Amino acid sequence: MINPEDLKQVVTMIKDGDSYAFPISKKDSEFLNADDKTRFEKTISPDGKEITFKKIEKVRPNVLETANKLYDDHADLMKRLENL
Repeated sequence: MINPEDLKQVVTMIKDGDSYAFPISKKDSEFLNADDKTRFEKTISPDGKEITFKKIEKVRPNVLETANKLYDDHADLMKRLENL
């Protein structure tokens, strides 16, 4: 397994059309288990000195099923909330 500390490096933004990008090495993408279809959430610190990227995990396919079960299990509470 790759040690994340071994992936630490200095990178420079590159021009990509009208935008800029940070290059991700092959080792980085393998460690992240990411490809060109992987989505990330970008957060910039208030002082503008840090950028954090978090991988957006795929949504479980049974979320709707789980929500419906939760709703059914608490139907009386849901009915009371509807009437507020």
